[in-house]
Amino acid sequence: MSFLDRVLECNNAASIDGVLPFLCEEIRVGWVEAKFAAALASFPEVFSFGPDGISIIEDLIGYNERTLAMDKVVRSLKSEGWFGDWRDERYPVGTSFYEKSFFEIERSAVPRFGIRAYGVHVNGFVRSVEGIHLWIGRRSADKANYPELLDNMVAGGQPVGISLIENVIKEASEEASIPRPIAEKAIPVGAISYFHQSADGIKPDIMFNFDMEVPKGFVPKPRDGEMSSFELIPVEMVMQICSETQEFKFNCALVNIDFFIRHGLLSPMHPDYLKLVRGMHS
Repeated sequence: MSFLDRVLECNNAASIDGVLPFLCEEIRVGWVEAKFAAALASFPEVFSFGPDGISIIEDLIGYNERTLAMDKVVRSLKSEGWFGDWRDERYPVGTSFYEKSFFEIERSAVPRFGIRAYGVHVNGFVRSVEGIHLWIGRRSADKANYPELLDNMVAGGQPVGISLIENVIKEASEEASIPRPIAEKAIPVGAISYFHQSADGIKPDIMFNFDMEVPKGFVPKPRDGEMSSFELIPVEMVMQICSETQEFKFNCALVNIDFFIRHGLLSPMHPDYLKLVRGMHS
C-alpha cells in the first residue's frame, strides 16, 4: 500500500464503461449503470430513453414535481433492494453546488443514479510540544456502510436546507459531542473530489474539508452511534496507517492525505506528490 494506492482506490471509476448519462433538461446530472437502467425502464411516466442517455421526461417541470416523481420511483425500487441503508435525508441534484437544483432525492439513492453528492469532513487536531496529534474515530460495528473502519473526527453528507458550517456544527455535536463554541471555530481549508464505483453505484463526489484545532484536554465522545470510539493519535502514526493499510474508510484517507500536504508533512519531494494532488481533484 501507499498514499497513491489510496487515491487510486477512490478514483477506481475513472474509465468506467457500460454506463448511461442521466439527464434533466438535457443536462447530465448523473450516471446510471446498465443493470439499474433496466429497472428504470418500468417507469415511462418519469423517464425516457434515447441516444443521449436516460432523461427525466419533459412533462415533469419544476423542482417540486420532479422531486415527487423521483420519490415515487425510489420508494418503489426500495422494496426491490436497489438501495442501501434508507436515510430519510434529501440531497440536491444539479450541475453545481452553487447553482439552483433541478430536484432533490433520498440520500441512499444518490449512488444508483450516479449523482454528485457533497459532504463535510473535519480534521480534528491538537498541537503540543510533541507535534500534531489527530483525533481519529472508529466507525460503529453496526453501521451499514464501512463498519469498524477508521474515520475522520467528524464527517457527514451535505443535505438540502443547511449551510456547510451549520452542518459541521450539527455533525460535530451528533457524532462526537463537540459543543458549538468549539465546532464553530472549524476553518474551511479546501475541497477534494473523486470518481468512485462500488456495489452501490457511482460516486462522483466532492468533500468540503475543515480543520478544527481541538483544545487540549477536550475528548470527543460518541453520541449518536455513528462512532464507537475516538483516539488521539500522533500524525506520524496516522500517516503510517494511511500509507500501509486500508484501515481508513476510502474517502477519509484522502482527507488525511490532504491534511498531510497542507501542513507540510508530505512534501513536494515525495515521488507521488503531483499525482496525489491531481488525484484528489479529479
